[in-house]
Amino acid sequence: MCYVRRAATRKPWRHILSPQVDDAALQATLSRLRRGLPPPVIWLFGKVQSGKTSIIRALTGAEQAQIGLGFAPCTRWASRYDFPNADVPLAVFLDTRGLGEAGYDAREDLEAFRTQAHMLLVVVKAMDMALEHLLAALKTLLREKPSWPLIVAQTTLHQGYPPDRHDHVYPYPFTSSPWPAAVPAELARALTYQRKLFADMPVQRFIAIDFTLPEDEFREPFYGREVLLEALDAAHPHAVYQTLRQLPELRYKLKSLHFRQAQPHILAYAFAAAAVGAVPLPIADLPAISALQLKLLHTIASIYRQPLRVKSFLELISTVGLGVLFRQAARSLLKLIPGFGSAVSGLHAGATTYALGCALCLYYQVGFDGHLPSPKQLQAFYQQKLAEGMHLLRPAEERLQ
Repeated sequence: MCYVRRAATRKPWRHILSPQVDDAALQATLSRLRRGLPPPVIWLFGKVQSGKTSIIRALTGAEQAQIGLGFAPCTRWASRYDFPNADVPLAVFLDTRGLGEAGYDAREDLEAFRTQAHMLLVVVKAMDMALEHLLAALKTLLREKPSWPLIVAQTTLHQGYPPDRHDHVYPYPFTSSPWPAAVPAELARALTYQRKLFADMPVQRFIAIDFTLPEDEFREPFYGREVLLEALDAAHPHAVYQTLRQLPELRYKLKSLHFRQAQPHILAYAFAAAAVGAVPLPIADLPAISALQLKLLHTIASIYRQPLRVKSFLELISTVGLGVLFRQAARSLLKLIPGFGSAVSGLHAGATTYALGCALCLYYQVGFDGHLPSPKQLQAFYQQKLAEGMHLLRPAEERLQ
């Protein structure tokens, strides 16, 4: 009994020291977002370097490096990527990375994914003719569960272009056959040959796509993306297509929920920093204000359910400018000016705290999209919020002038 009472008395302090978005509120929001739109679970079945990560990038907008870091192993041969994260997944991608390796057994992945995956999206490079291991493993899966919707994506089309061709064929020619003469002959032969290899399988649709990076200098980096979405729609309209189409709206609503929870804390710490900064003791306030700001950043990290890693903290500080630290000291020295100096010092301390808190929110909110804000974006946002903080913390009579 005594232990239970102690645990009960601790619980409120945990919420004060490490506030989070209320689980009930979070689940209610997710329930509203997903009503009739469950997170799609797509099993990407293909060799390493076949274009699976590029497909995730095209569907989610996440950066390639962040996708690679986000995969978590779930069997000996396969891994799982929850977008934007495992706490609030809006889409799930399963990736068979062991395909083609010695000893790969498709039955192990089948047992793990049988009830999870909504569909099989087979990914093959358009010019890859060595598909024996892939086809054998795929047949094993389909024998066990023939009802899985099956789409075959033929990727990296540009590898079948002649040396003097530097862009794709327009308009997109692969929605109907025969294909026009503008499709390079070598590529057309490869695509046709591959499709014959799948002749005895229940493929719902073949799609030819080419998802490249900006530095590849193709006019359209996600060539065939709309065709891919249409194929997903036809294969599993309610579980996949609608959710993928609405990912931007779903991400926005989730980010808004977390920011609404963080905003009162940002204002409270900003006003506290302003009060400490207004005390007419030069330099002596710096440790207290730094402690307040660090606690605010810890609070925001807790709300977003992200650890405040040293790396993230240093990235934030270095991006908005190490000049912040020097300005803190210069602000404190303003107190040498009687009266006026303390007031201005307090205003700057509060506004800096407000801007730092908002900048960390942006850092985590952009993370919901699977990547990080650029230094230029973060600096501009920090300066905008610094000006906003100066306005909010000014006495009301001054704001009206």
